[in-house]
Amino acid sequence: MAERTDVLIVGGSMVGLAQALFLAQQGIRPVLVERHPHISAHPRAQAASPRTMELMRALGLERAVRAQENPHAQYGDILQVESLTGAELGRFDGPFRHDPNDVSTTGWTLIGQDRFEPVLRAKAVELGADIRFGTELVGYEEDADGISAVLRDVRHDTETTVRARYLIAADGFRSPVREGLGIGTHGQGAFGRQMNVIFHAALDEYVDGREFFLCFVNNDKVKGVLGRLDNADRWVLAPSLPPQETHAEYSEEDCVEMVRAAVGVPDLDVAVETSTSWEIAARIADRFRSGRVLLAGDSAHVMPPTGGFGGNMGVQDAHNLAWKLALVLRGLAGPELLDTYEEERAPIAEFTVEQGVIRYLQRSGLDEEVAARHRPETTVLFGHVYRSGAVLSEPDTNDGAPVEDPTQPSGRPGTRAPHIDVRIDGADTPLHDLLTGGWWLLAGPESGLWERAAGDVSRLTGIDIAFHEVGRLEPADVVEDFLKKYAITASGAALVRPDGFLAWRCPERPADPAVELSAVVHRLLARTA
Repeated sequence: MAERTDVLIVGGSMVGLAQALFLAQQGIRPVLVERHPHISAHPRAQAASPRTMELMRALGLERAVRAQENPHAQYGDILQVESLTGAELGRFDGPFRHDPNDVSTTGWTLIGQDRFEPVLRAKAVELGADIRFGTELVGYEEDADGISAVLRDVRHDTETTVRARYLIAADGFRSPVREGLGIGTHGQGAFGRQMNVIFHAALDEYVDGREFFLCFVNNDKVKGVLGRLDNADRWVLAPSLPPQETHAEYSEEDCVEMVRAAVGVPDLDVAVETSTSWEIAARIADRFRSGRVLLAGDSAHVMPPTGGFGGNMGVQDAHNLAWKLALVLRGLAGPELLDTYEEERAPIAEFTVEQGVIRYLQRSGLDEEVAARHRPETTVLFGHVYRSGAVLSEPDTNDGAPVEDPTQPSGRPGTRAPHIDVRIDGADTPLHDLLTGGWWLLAGPESGLWERAAGDVSRLTGIDIAFHEVGRLEPADVVEDFLKKYAITASGAALVRPDGFLAWRCPERPADPAVELSAVVHRLLARTA
């Protein structure tokens, strides 16, 4: 007899593990399969963005993530050299020192995937996710009611069948699931390849007291990035490769010679631990959904590493999808709600991939037309504007642009709820810390019947809507800031989705708030009754 699960996740890297975590947070117990036996030792994505950290805070994980930060993260500097012992060509601030400009209560954490993924995995398992490394998807068949997947335990060479209602492909940029569905990709394609060589060597005397997070090396033998992985003698060198080559074409001795060239010491004692390579490219899937299969992370979009947007974009995919799947699986929303995943995330992927490409091409110079499309980091991370059936939209005031400036929030539905501190249990609490999987109705100081409306609609629909009157406990300046950012009057209210985006706002209290709110919830969730 086949095992049963609501959601089968294929891929156990940063995005797949985040998907398992967010689903478990919603009370859904997914099964995740990853063909590799262990989490990768390679750091790959080097930072968790402020938006990702905002989501970690809501799960109580911010401290655990920061505790695993790269020990050299506090240095922040980027060094440019011919080699570590050669001429220094320049030094500048790293890309992750930007203040979120009062948009969020948290900031970047410089942590590689090798350190971040174990934190995600541990919390997902704690919340009930079934995580299976060393297990691969052999194949699957979809029918009207679900998916029957054949899984193989790589270590024991045994097969089992799992029956799932939905499948999430978080299986990387080559995504066998996406390719099997015949979903193509579009975009600028490959720019080149990069290799990662993890090695051990005593480099302190060559560092010579300099403090840096990353060191760009450029000489006639190697061009790449050198970084320290911990406080011991474990380092990573990421040399650029020609587009047609992979790490498989480089022997251990080749890797040793590249490290020696990067350090500038011909007889340096080097022990290579492991190597891998990956493609630097810009591609977006033509579709993010096919029936009961949904794409997330690199299977849906790939971008250059500049800016640190890629893996973090995938985490936001997972967060957007988790609450929608949970409501559909529980019968609290119509299946059409899942159509809004692509409607919301695909335009953001197009925009963010372009921003990653612009930052990558900056190294060699941009023409004026391309440079004019550059947007600030805060806008890329927090300025998303969703237009879908899961948003009760208002007249468009920014000509359909996928983003707005989050430092000047409009407060309109489809944008991330502007950051404010609300007073909960006597303590000032960032709004996004409260978003642990549920809905919030925020009302002004003349809330009237809004609180009763939230309770009535919760009972009638089964959708738990928490209520907070901004003004009952907050000081006057916070109330003023709230009304301004959300563009409502003292009698108005705004409905915040589980992912922290505004679903609807009502600038002034209507005659019957409960009737109005009930109609809104039914429309947002594609409910027929």
